[in-house]
Amino acid sequence: MSLRVRRGFTLIELLVVIAIIAVLIALLLPAVQSAREAARRAQCTNNLKQIGLALHNYHTSSNVFAMGGSRSNRVYQASPTTYDDWTTWSAHAMMLPYIEQAPLYNAINFNFSPEESDGTPNAAQGTVVLAIVNGFLCPSDSNAGRRNTNSYHGSYGTTTNSNVFYPNDNNNAGCNGLFTVMQSYGVKDCTDGSSNTIAFAEALTGNGQGNGRIGGGGNAPSLYRGNVVMPASGEPANARVYNGSSQMAAVMAGLQACATSFVAGNIADHRGWRWADGTSGFTMFNTIQTPNDSQFRFGGCRFGCGAGCNMDSGFSYSASSNHSGGVNTLLADGSVRFVKDSISRPIWWGLGTRDGGEVISSDSY
Repeated sequence: MSLRVRRGFTLIELLVVIAIIAVLIALLLPAVQSAREAARRAQCTNNLKQIGLALHNYHTSSNVFAMGGSRSNRVYQASPTTYDDWTTWSAHAMMLPYIEQAPLYNAINFNFSPEESDGTPNAAQGTVVLAIVNGFLCPSDSNAGRRNTNSYHGSYGTTTNSNVFYPNDNNNAGCNGLFTVMQSYGVKDCTDGSSNTIAFAEALTGNGQGNGRIGGGGNAPSLYRGNVVMPASGEPANARVYNGSSQMAAVMAGLQACATSFVAGNIADHRGWRWADGTSGFTMFNTIQTPNDSQFRFGGCRFGCGAGCNMDSGFSYSASSNHSGGVNTLLADGSVRFVKDSISRPIWWGLGTRDGGEVISSDSY
């Protein structure tokens, strides 16, 4: 009687099987990751659609869109009474009832500002302003949800900052976007057409690290104050930037100066860290830089000030995302478009303005 010998795998056969499995994993993993990112991008698109519905439901009830920042005798604290000079409630806060967040809206005490003078959440608000609102978070934003963060910012156009955000300045005339402080705009104000005007776009949440820029002095032009191109001395050097064509060369020169001629400052990048706060960087952005512009990889830039400067008032806050190739953008008509990183600057500037008179073809972006 003969015995049959049972053979096992040889080492070479085992290695071949392992190699085949590794190849299959290498082939399948990108597909799985791509499918997951497609799902995240679809969720992000849906978030913006819901914000678009809230935007227009608010418009239906008020005949205007929500202000980028609203304030009426807000105070930091009750005792001693300290009045707020600049903190405003965001459009996000105003639209809460229209995104199924009425209980959160009703819990807010609008007699007080959303934050204290030191930038911490106002004690009078309890934990309300620390609430995480999932509808304000892009699932592809790796820093979103760390605090009361926000991934979707309202556009203030090609305006280059500061006076747009301070209620006491009373100089918002230069804002050519859809959102600013203490001033509302509606569909009637979108003379470029609501389908050619950006309402909201994605902006990646900051990581809290010191990767901002502080100007080091000198006579380089800056864009520190509002939509006026300013030299270091603080006097206007050029005309106001009312649309995407005039003075944009000076704007880009200022960005270049900030990116190359000035040292990085130790100021934290807090973009999108407070959905309740109606100010640049937190809930508003401008369309100076095209989406995900790799030339200027910093959240903001200020000139003529020291290490105490905060990036909250950087003059350039661009749209950005972790989606490959572009950003999701909500237009004033409620539609959501994916805008490619390769969009030309004049087209992007034109989309940022509500009344610049630019002619934009729908197939140009």
